[in-house]
Amino acid sequence: MNRDSINSTHIGAASIMLIFMVLGLISFATLTFVNSRADFVLSSKMKQRSDSYYDACHRANAFIAKTASSLEKSYMLSSSEDAFYNMVGAESFSESFPINDTQTLDITVIPTYPDASDEPVYTVTSYRVVTHDDKIELDQRLPVMR
Repeated sequence: MNRDSINSTHIGAASIMLIFMVLGLISFATLTFVNSRADFVLSSKMKQRSDSYYDACHRANAFIAKTASSLEKSYMLSSSEDAFYNMVGAESFSESFPINDTQTLDITVIPTYPDASDEPVYTVTSYRVVTHDDKIELDQRLPVMR
């Protein structure tokens, strides 16, 4: 009734290998979950940023359309180029539309007297995103353990 000791070591080696494989799979599953969560948070921030940017673009386009309508009415009512510029009363029309706490979309429209009635009565000279550095607070600390 002597048992061979070799058979008992094979069962232990298989169990240990199975435990390490399960631990490895759990580690990879955890890393995958953490990575997908970080991707979700980043894509949510990018969606919010895109939504606010395009909202500012829509408001800017409405401003341009309103200004263009006003300038076209002034063009129709004016008899000459000087009368048009006197009726308009400004060299340019500018507006700033907020995107977030630190950025705005700045628009500048200049009235132009057209040579023909089918030409536009304005020129958009500035349509850009401006970052206001004075509102940004950078963390200059370096947390190092002493």
